[in-house]
Amino acid sequence: MDERGGALTLLERARSGDRDAFGALAEDHRAKLQRLLLKMTGSPEDAEDLVQETMLRAFRRIAEFELRASFATWLYRIATNVAIDHQRSRKPWDAEKRFQWFHDNGELALQIEQTMYLSPERSAEVKEVAATCVNCVTMSLPEKQRAALVLCDQVGLSREEAAQAMHASIASVKTELHRARKKMTDVYEHHCALVDEQNDCDGCLAARRIKRGEPRPASHPLPPLVSTRTAPVACAAIEPLLSDYVDEQLSQEAQARVREHIAGCDACTVAVRAFRRTLRFVRANAGTDVTRGTSAVYAGWMRAVAQGDPQSHRVPLAFTKEIEP
Repeated sequence: MDERGGALTLLERARSGDRDAFGALAEDHRAKLQRLLLKMTGSPEDAEDLVQETMLRAFRRIAEFELRASFATWLYRIATNVAIDHQRSRKPWDAEKRFQWFHDNGELALQIEQTMYLSPERSAEVKEVAATCVNCVTMSLPEKQRAALVLCDQVGLSREEAAQAMHASIASVKTELHRARKKMTDVYEHHCALVDEQNDCDGCLAARRIKRGEPRPASHPLPPLVSTRTAPVACAAIEPLLSDYVDEQLSQEAQARVREHIAGCDACTVAVRAFRRTLRFVRANAGTDVTRGTSAVYAGWMRAVAQGDPQSHRVPLAFTKEIEP
């Protein structure tokens, strides 16, 4: 029996109430569901709980599953709904609060960085710091924008598949995805030192120095919290089309018209470059998991800062006590 035939047999058994068959079928998707839910909730503990909730709901509803649909997309739909339900009672993370904290606590941030220097071989890798940053900004988005961004740009679903997972129209997914990308672009253009060295957040640059064992520059004056850099703004007629344009989702004629306009418009040229730069950064870090150790502690602490935890002003003891293997 070929692989597809085996899956169909398991599916038929699962639809008749066979728990073992459902477990064998669903287990292949557990890791992907875990990653999806981690990016939707920002918490490994919550993600694990919601994977279990997703599996339970899926088993209870397996008889409703129709063979013409993708089993993976069907599971994504249940997981996305579980995550959105879970997050409705919680406020989005405040990304600005994170940047404000670092700006107001420069010496404490330096202390944390120096603590990470104590064990360079176990320090957070650059990619893990970047992945933590992407996750933090993603968690600052409203639930539907977050779902569209995670499903399309981090999980890699098509807009049609994302629409099925979100139980929404394709037009709605396009709108939410564009709004999410626009917000992400605005955050990185104003705050990320990888984009402009005058911006206030240099977490990835610091992680790179730590990885290479390089000392921090003797002088590290904090830039203004609000960058003097002007955010790239496309023309009103072009801005709503940016997501479809960079993904080549427009008709050939419309794609050509937008391309021609951008070629002759400096503002739109800058805006498109910023948009693409953000998408590359988000997608490049989509598959990076935050591992146990310094980077996991850093990620948890960032979550506390962004959520306004009253203890978030303290340097986590884990930086000195819990990073041993």
